[in-house]
Amino acid sequence: MPELNAAELLVALGYAIDMHPGGCYYHGWRVALVAHRLATDIAPDIQRDVFFAGLLHDAGAVGCRKHITHLRSACEHLDDPCMCSHAQRGAALLNWLPGMGTAALYVASHHECWDGSGYPDGISGDSIPVGSLLLSLASVADIAGCFRPGLDAAAAVRPLAAMAGRAWPREVWDAFARFADDAAFLRELADPASIARLVAERARQLKLPSEMENGQGVERTLHLFAALVDLKDPSTAGHSLRTAQRAQALAGFMELTEDEAHLAYRAGLVHDCGRLGVDTDLINKPGRLSEHEMDIVRGHARMTIDALGCLPDSPGMTELGTIAGHDHERFDGNGYPDGLAGRSIPLLSRILSVVDAFDSMVSPADYRLLTPRGAIVRIQQGAGTQFDPDVVDYAVNAFNRGVIHERRNLATRSMEYKPAA
Repeated sequence: MPELNAAELLVALGYAIDMHPGGCYYHGWRVALVAHRLATDIAPDIQRDVFFAGLLHDAGAVGCRKHITHLRSACEHLDDPCMCSHAQRGAALLNWLPGMGTAALYVASHHECWDGSGYPDGISGDSIPVGSLLLSLASVADIAGCFRPGLDAAAAVRPLAAMAGRAWPREVWDAFARFADDAAFLRELADPASIARLVAERARQLKLPSEMENGQGVERTLHLFAALVDLKDPSTAGHSLRTAQRAQALAGFMELTEDEAHLAYRAGLVHDCGRLGVDTDLINKPGRLSEHEMDIVRGHARMTIDALGCLPDSPGMTELGTIAGHDHERFDGNGYPDGLAGRSIPLLSRILSVVDAFDSMVSPADYRLLTPRGAIVRIQQGAGTQFDPDVVDYAVNAFNRGVIHERRNLATRSMEYKPAA
């Protein structure tokens, strides 16, 4: 089974949150790196927590109608109920990870202002954690264009100076001003290849809390991918988890190794993470989509591969992304994203394809809702064209024995964790 670590998965999740069909905004990565740089100057003891908080500081905004980088003012935030509460949601998501309570605290208050004019609680002064203030300045500076390619960083910084003493204390602003002339660092922030290398280095250097530096931390982080997909489209809530559980059950029924079955489970959890990059209005659009819109939705498979392959020298994540991102390939070669055919499609992807389709067809959120038996018949009809006929045979036998369809078999104990001793 490919080697994974929770720190790199959190980096990939930060990338996924910022995806769009044309690429990535890199907002979370930039905020993490800038906030970390500020912390090295004025609060060295919080470097780790502020970095990992920065990666996921806008996780709670998943599912809002606009990406946060498209909102230029606090008024736009306050006009959107989803955006108004995203800091609390993001904190709750981080709190779900063992040992990440301090990072969650920073996320919860990263839109508070020094003078009390921020949200969600209107706290002020020393009541705001320093880590939250660093996230706030880093985020506002990035949205203002201070670290974007092709923009005049100096011109973008000048208006922010007027916010010193109101949004942030002078000490925080002075730390920002000290590195704002670091041309080499700014170039790295603006270049996708450089920023990927830089964020990977920081993730390796700043080790996660001991509670996360183990297999339980990896599993919990993979479940966070699934939770964010649910947040993006609540109508399909639970789909990633059920697909993961059925993939593991079917792989075991096919007598694959325990490691292969576990890898199928992990790939199931993340197989739809590319949907985080699809516009929320398009995901929620009623009725039939145009061919152009369908192409955008199909692009989620490529974005899944991109998200899990976003870091250099991370072969374990790349392998996981290859399996997860090819579950929409067809056995006859007419699928996507790469038009793979037959056994050139990874076996675990072929397993995911069957159980993914099964869950979609029996889900109450699907307008084509079928009974489990009807879904199996539909899958049999696709054997040799959409699906691997051998996997279909196993799936039919597994269904008849109650392995992949009975909800009582879809326990969620894998989501639990035990804190490190």
